Amino acid sequence: MHAREPLFAALLGSLLLSAPVVAEDVSADGDPETAEEAEIRALELTREGLHRSAYWLVTNVDSWFGEKPFEERGRVSGALRTRVLYRQDEGVDTDFRYRLQVKMPNVSEFGYLFIGRDNEQELIRDEGEAFRREQSLLPEDRSDDQTFFVGIGRMLRENLDLRLGVRGGYKLYAQARYRKTWWLTDDSNIDYRQTLFLAVADGLGTTTGLNYALALGPDTAFRWRNSATIGTETEGLEWSTSLGLFRTFGPEREFSFELLGNGDTDGTVLAHEYGLRAIYSRPIYRDWIIGELIGGYFWPRNEDDPERYETAAVGLGVEFRF
Repeated sequence: MHAREPLFAALLGSLLLSAPVVAEDVSADGDPETAEEAEIRALELTREGLHRSAYWLVTNVDSWFGEKPFEERGRVSGALRTRVLYRQDEGVDTDFRYRLQVKMPNVSEFGYLFIGRDNEQELIRDEGEAFRREQSLLPEDRSDDQTFFVGIGRMLRENLDLRLGVRGGYKLYAQARYRKTWWLTDDSNIDYRQTLFLAVADGLGTTTGLNYALALGPDTAFRWRNSATIGTETEGLEWSTSLGLFRTFGPEREFSFELLGNGDTDGTVLAHEYGLRAIYSRPIYRDWIIGELIGGYFWPRNEDDPERYETAAVGLGVEFRF
């Protein structure tokens, strides 16, 4: 146990007050629990309660579509993710997201279910993980930018699926997603993704993802990741790119260093921002509480800025898996 684990435990515990948690004053053998042991026990009970609640919900929904027993082929897992961000030009911001991953024996006869809370625009456009606002240390308004979503998808082929969902309680959206990977050598590949989307308030559009990966060794890789979106509600072609080195140090331990940029083709400023980003992640407790430290230095410029300026940013995140 590391000294910083109680700090993360306290942070996570404060964000999960709605989950069923029971704390005991004594351990199983009758000895008084220390404060650290009580925190860990509370986290384990919280994780158990979250999984039990999700399992109950998913099994009930699955039973509406048939009589296959869920216990034989069903699966439920999820993750809560919270992050505190500080950026010189934006101030302090907090971020909260969650997703459920489920395998439902009866629903699978028709398709698959997806559910969670995420950035609304990123959800519709299906942009890559590397270009999400949280990864770029950009603030979000939880009431305006983030949304609850739920939907059903169906695989038409191995690399093609259709999804129909609703977010924000009433706004419908649909996606057709295609993905293909070409292996150039045993150590390198190109991953291509294309998403066509149609959504209330977001219009019609398409997002292209094109990523190149090269293994430099058993623990080190080079990645060049790109995303471009164009549609009825975009400002020309909106693009993002990232060049980076990634190194792993065992299970769930990774360090990355990237050069990145983003912008659009509509206006006088082609690149809205470019900069440097470093991310270090590692387990905090077992393999289901993952901590992440992220820092960056950026040079942004918007259409109304007379010239480009500099800004630094740092973020601290925790992912709670159940």
